[in-house]
Amino acid sequence: MFNTTQQLMEKLSQQLQTASKSTEQRLTDLEHRLLDQLPEQSGVYFMQPDPAKNASFEVLRDWTNNHGFGGNWIVFQRRFNGSVNFYRNWTEYRQGFGELHGEHWLGLDKLHAIVSTRQHELLIVLEDFDGVVAYAHYDDFKIGNESEKYVIKSVGQYSGTAGDSFSPHKDEAFSTHDQDNDKHKTNCAEWVRGAWWFYKCHQSHLNGEYLRGKIDKQEGIMWFRFRGSYYSLKSTKMMVRPVA
Repeated sequence: MFNTTQQLMEKLSQQLQTASKSTEQRLTDLEHRLLDQLPEQSGVYFMQPDPAKNASFEVLRDWTNNHGFGGNWIVFQRRFNGSVNFYRNWTEYRQGFGELHGEHWLGLDKLHAIVSTRQHELLIVLEDFDGVVAYAHYDDFKIGNESEKYVIKSVGQYSGTAGDSFSPHKDEAFSTHDQDNDKHKTNCAEWVRGAWWFYKCHQSHLNGEYLRGKIDKQEGIMWFRFRGSYYSLKSTKMMVRPVA
């Protein structure tokens, strides 16, 4: 027996919270099962990372073989011809820009929503102007939310052919020219005309200016362990996928 109305209300509230969490988990499990049944064809699909928040958006899914890792990757950054300007402000990087079928940045809010639901792996595919393709794979990628400046919380273990130029950026916040969160005395994003998880300043920067090959400045699309600091790459793809 409940002695007071307050006790009854507290009991009902606990039961509702338990039911809500159970329903949320079932919906999340259902979504992941449905994702596993998607047709194996690259293209734009709707996704809902967290059913409890009822927010859905379109993403580009890559079903190519990707160096033996298989398909069903969610592309959050893609560059290949310089048609989109990546020297953007904080709001644009938070919301995303470009076209999903072309060059684009999905958006930090969406990226956080995706990787915060469960463990995700990260695959970065790079190509230089000589046609050499390399990749970097990380098995546990996490970032914080906007109040945490989208800090890289985890990258996991590296494997690949490009060399590891991303792990040094772990624990770093995202920076743009109008929001300087790096540890350098100057504004790294402004200096290299881009936006990234800079420290003092970078070993990689895939959101730099679209230049072509060898350069005499560090403002290009750069992956130090692949082609050094003074070479701007031809194409990049950054993709995430839930770990099975």
